[in-house]
Amino acid sequence: MLFFLLTVGSRLLAQQPLERMITFKGSTITVQQFIQQVKGQQQLQFTFDEDVNALLSRTVHIRKTAASLKEALDWLSADASIHCRILNNYAILSVAPTKQPASTPAGPSATELPQPSTKALGEVVVTALGIKKNERNLGYSVAQLSSKDVSDVPQPNVLNSLAARVPGVSIRSTGADPGSSVMVTIRGQSSISKDNQPLYVVDGVPVAPAIQNPAQAVDGKQTIDYGSPISDISADDIASITVLKGASAAALYGSRAGSGVILITTKSGSAKKGLGVSFNSTAMYNKAWMFPHFQNEFGSGDMTESVNTISTGAWGPKLNTGRKLVQWNSPLDENGDPVPLDWVAYPNRAKDFFRTGQTYTNNIAVSKNTDAGNFRLSYGNMQNKGIVPNTDLKRDNLTFSGTYHLNRSVHLSTNLAYANNRSHNRPSAYTESVTMQVYKLTPNVDINALRNYWVPGKEGLQQYNPYSTDDNPFLIAYEETNSYKRNRITGNVQASFDIRPDLTLMLRTGLDYYALNEDQRRPFSAKRNPKGAYVIENDNFKEQNSDFLLTYKPSLKNDFKVSVAVGGNRMDQETLSNQQSTGSLTLPGVYNLSNAAAGALVNTQSYRRKRINSVYAIGEVSYKNYLFLNLTARNDWSSTLPKANNSYFYPSVSLSAVVSDMLDMKWDQLSYLKLRANWSQVGSDTDPYQLYNTVPFDTDWGSVKRATISFNQKNSLLKPEIATSYEAGVDAAFFKDRLGFNVTWYKTNNRNQIIQVPTTIASGASTMLINAGNIQNSGWEAGLNLVPVKTADFSWKSDINFTRNVNKVIELTPAVTSYMLGSTDGSNIEYLIREGTKMGDFYTRSWVKVKEGPYAGQALLNSNGLQQQDADFVKIGNYNPDFTMGFNNNFRYRNLSLNFLLDWRKGGAYYSYVAKSLIQDGRTTNTLRGRDTEHGGLTWTDANGTVRHDGMIMEGVLANGDGTYRPNDVIIDAATYYDNKYWKYYENETYTATYVKLKEVSLTYVFNRNVMQHIPFLSTLSLSLIGNNLYTWAAAKNGYDPEITMSLSSQRYQGVGHWTLPGTRSYGAKLSCNF
Repeated sequence: MLFFLLTVGSRLLAQQPLERMITFKGSTITVQQFIQQVKGQQQLQFTFDEDVNALLSRTVHIRKTAASLKEALDWLSADASIHCRILNNYAILSVAPTKQPASTPAGPSATELPQPSTKALGEVVVTALGIKKNERNLGYSVAQLSSKDVSDVPQPNVLNSLAARVPGVSIRSTGADPGSSVMVTIRGQSSISKDNQPLYVVDGVPVAPAIQNPAQAVDGKQTIDYGSPISDISADDIASITVLKGASAAALYGSRAGSGVILITTKSGSAKKGLGVSFNSTAMYNKAWMFPHFQNEFGSGDMTESVNTISTGAWGPKLNTGRKLVQWNSPLDENGDPVPLDWVAYPNRAKDFFRTGQTYTNNIAVSKNTDAGNFRLSYGNMQNKGIVPNTDLKRDNLTFSGTYHLNRSVHLSTNLAYANNRSHNRPSAYTESVTMQVYKLTPNVDINALRNYWVPGKEGLQQYNPYSTDDNPFLIAYEETNSYKRNRITGNVQASFDIRPDLTLMLRTGLDYYALNEDQRRPFSAKRNPKGAYVIENDNFKEQNSDFLLTYKPSLKNDFKVSVAVGGNRMDQETLSNQQSTGSLTLPGVYNLSNAAAGALVNTQSYRRKRINSVYAIGEVSYKNYLFLNLTARNDWSSTLPKANNSYFYPSVSLSAVVSDMLDMKWDQLSYLKLRANWSQVGSDTDPYQLYNTVPFDTDWGSVKRATISFNQKNSLLKPEIATSYEAGVDAAFFKDRLGFNVTWYKTNNRNQIIQVPTTIASGASTMLINAGNIQNSGWEAGLNLVPVKTADFSWKSDINFTRNVNKVIELTPAVTSYMLGSTDGSNIEYLIREGTKMGDFYTRSWVKVKEGPYAGQALLNSNGLQQQDADFVKIGNYNPDFTMGFNNNFRYRNLSLNFLLDWRKGGAYYSYVAKSLIQDGRTTNTLRGRDTEHGGLTWTDANGTVRHDGMIMEGVLANGDGTYRPNDVIIDAATYYDNKYWKYYENETYTATYVKLKEVSLTYVFNRNVMQHIPFLSTLSLSLIGNNLYTWAAAKNGYDPEITMSLSSQRYQGVGHWTLPGTRSYGAKLSCNF
């Protein structure tokens, strides 16, 4: 490998500029050679790409003879890079000049000749196995983002660039931190037992999934998100992202592609002839702004008349009245009595904790393109300081891509990438996280008084905090650290052989490997670990793919074209995890396993491996370049299934017809019309070690070795899951591509789901694995492309996409009518699926209601005037949206362009544990009603004879004892009212997830050449002002970000807001230049 890289680099650097060359059909040839190759095709129209307009100030179209081409090229600079592709009788020339042309060529202007439709020509897209195809050939829907889409407003996780841009794709982040993982769902959730993630393929090689289970903190409550491995890729290194949504598009990738495929192609050195250097620098600043609506009128205490103000609840006396009261931080006088302090509110207590986050990203790349090949070497660095104090994220990227032509028939290429991600502290989420401790501060607590988080004289031993039950948030930030380091290597080596002009062979091997080291520390006096704790974990992942592809494209002397390919793949995957932990330290502040208290050290280890062998075939037949039939077939042999069932075959067939060419529709209004349809099946296996029960070792009991018996019965007769998919669509363009649309209908049924179902305990197990179930997803996707205005100085382009997916549980199994995917919040929220319902439904216990009569539907209260919990679970929502839309607009005036992206999600619901907890403790504005007379409270006398003004009456009725009911008239205090109504009854904290977000904004100025001529070798220079999530309108209007609602990492557990970081907005600037 090293010899190959050195050979390629030295050969390329040694090349000197020659006469003008054209890259054509994968080879770089002279203009004269190119003319000889195409002189027999006099019907060709030679057309410069529209993109050249921005570089050369005009587009030149040359018709009739190939000889005219040479005349047209004479006025280009000698070192211009020219690429040619022939599509539908057009020769499209992509020109990247390095100098301004000396003069405008004579001849007809662009407006004097007919402009070819971009749709009619067809865009080249990357499809399965990295095969590039003309979009007009495809019988299925694909979406492709360019480098510009990804890098204009760069994201720390490149998957966020898909949001609101690709119909059928749902993007949800696990948190507001730039390093948070991203969950991707394509065309709905289809699997009961799997995570529903798509397969990720980088430069033809499958890589680790985009999201992994968050680490469980040593305290057993917090979770730590160490980020997506896919985020190791820098946006500045990406050439394109292609989304294969349907099973037909993804079938060639086998069992792991059942939920779609995301193909990432990185940049190469072939874009520009000669030597080139590019540099990008971005500075972004993140500000927390979306907070719950905290109340600042009442302080800590149990009731408004309370004299005990040292309480975690915020039901105490009214603030800012000039009173002085004893508080949590009252100093002691000479008699040892606490001194009353000003009873005032600190309304910025949450905002004062979070700082302005900073993210700086720099990337430099050197490329070289000559006759012998090309290379690109890139280095990127990202430095982030999070909004939580003492949190950070750093990343270094080093990538190399190279192609070397040994001769006309043998071509070698490689893509290598190294990424180092590291952080000395990642923010935690879930219970006991820093967000929880900040949000739970009562209004009379000044958070700035907590910055010195140790009790003076007891540093390292006892924390300084207002409540004995909670941690100081600054202690969490600075002492309860979660550090990690991930080193990752990905890459491939490929050899292509042109055995004959019509026969090629590709051999490739690729590797994805990472080593993740985690380190968790908990100090003395931490509430969950009073004696401290320490955890180290080492995870290693390796996947190797080796494949071949033999392609035959015979030259037929008729209107038909045929292409046939056969290939194979072997995938080997290994995962090794080692963890050592202690929940108690001997000495404070010494984080070493040898400092573990006696008997407190725990060691665990796990190892998994998997292999899939595959063969596949591809066939394509086209007629007159307007009718296309594509066939694929693949067979997998998986090591995770029993020998009798480990082989599974799945085919696909797709058909596309360019009707506008077929019927020779020469209409000025219609530029392009295509119909497409496909059918396919995709098989899917299961995780390793699901066939036979084993008896793994558990933690030791003193000196006694222990083993654990699983109560889940494995199944040695498992069969693969099978997904059957149908899809049909239409693509059209009008008015020379000024108006275009595409519409797709799809339906997919996933059968033979591998799930755990209850079984009789007499069998020795409580559950067992079986094949059962049929989950259906069907829906519509649509895209609309508009160019309302297009002049020499001003243009307006608009892209709109729409997605509606309908999920339905067609069947489970006769023995199971209700299946629980999981639960959260102490099992009070359950994710259940039942026949006829939808995945994503969540259920809880409601309150007892009157079943009939004039009070039917009202709450039936007990004698104390309180709601009573019903025994049955009822559906309270579904986290999937009714539909989503994205609006991408670009306005250009000369060298200045404005781009903004809107994301609209309509419908769906989410449950907020945060809202429940804050309401129960009286911390938000929706608990002000009834606090006192001013807020509508009733005057009443409690059981202690105290006259109070915080009386409320629960909505509902009381039973008279004779089967009749009367309106409730029992007065209770406000704290009891909100505790009873909101703490147990979760539907009261379930909100609509509808929102509209201003996802991205960029304002870019491209400098004129007369500015750049003063800087040697500078060819392009641009400066952008950019923003992310600058504004969010949420229909619930409660201060919670509905996009960031998750409790667990799995795609099956969405729709729960559980102490995640507050919503942020980001703004900054980007400088880009090329030499």
